[in-house]
Parts: sequence; C-alpha cells; structure tokens
Amino acid sequence: MKVGDLVRSANKEKYNYGVGLVVRRLHKNPFLSVFDPEEPRWAILWTNPLYTMEDGCSVQYESELEVVSETCER
Repeated sequence: MKVGDLVRSANKEKYNYGVGLVVRRLHKNPFLSVFDPEEPRWAILWTNPLYTMEDGCSVQYESELEVVSETCER
C-alpha cells in the first residue's frame, strides 16, 4: 500500500465508507496513546467517513483496507 492508492474497507458489510484515497502513512495515532509499529496505519480520505482527524482524514490499520486501484509510479 502506498500514498495515492484507492482503497475500501476489507469488511464491506460492517463498514461502508465508500472509496478512499491513501493520503499518508501515520507514525502515530492521534486517537490512541499506544502505537504498535508492526501494524501500519494510514490516513485515508473517505467519501463517507465516520470519524475523522482535524484534516478530514480517518485513521485505518492496513489490515482493515483492500486496495482497489494502485497509483502509478512516476
């Protein structure tokens, strides 16, 4: 997974946020004080978000996401 990829929730039945854009990799979680570096987290800009940070992005674990379209390398 990389910045620019389009993603959706891997659990589409429970969480239907629509399609999201991977904005950046997070090195800390603004909602949790405990951070596991082995579990990558990403800032996702969703079309239908539930919870967001101040910049409008949501925090998602990589394991919660499914890539639907990869960005090309330039």
